[in-house]
Amino acid sequence: MGTLTDQRTRNNVHTPAPDEIRITRVFNAPRELVWQAWTTPAMLVHWFGCAAFSIIDAVADVRVGGRWRVVMRAPDGVDYPAYGEYTTVRPVEHLAFTHQWEKQVVEVNPANHRTQVTVDLHDEGQHTRMEFRQTGLATEASRDSHIGGWCDSMDALGAALGARFRT
Repeated sequence: MGTLTDQRTRNNVHTPAPDEIRITRVFNAPRELVWQAWTTPAMLVHWFGCAAFSIIDAVADVRVGGRWRVVMRAPDGVDYPAYGEYTTVRPVEHLAFTHQWEKQVVEVNPANHRTQVTVDLHDEGQHTRMEFRQTGLATEASRDSHIGGWCDSMDALGAALGARFRT
């Protein structure tokens, strides 16, 4: 997958504030399929999370007030659940949700610290431009830690979408 710099460039990562991540990525898939990837547990398990981890469970009750949860398993067998609540749902266009870890994954990411994630999807011909934003990260170190995980996720999402949709 190249270097961390390559990964950040491929995912068009920006950090406008110490507690904020922005990623803009164009996927070779229609907007409806990208939306399904974000909102369907059977699809989430194929791309969500750090590359070194596997997703062993995903739940998504995609409605305002509905809950989501994924369980990531580390190579050493330890499970790290992440969870949140959907705050805005406008199908195939805009998704907003909180993001929290049930337990501390690494020192810089405290358990139960709530952040906000937004995902906006835009048609670009047969492609979809995704604008991702996460705010409220605990520290700059936490932000930087999340960048790696989200870049891994976006790379995996691109691969999963490419496998499901061919132009």
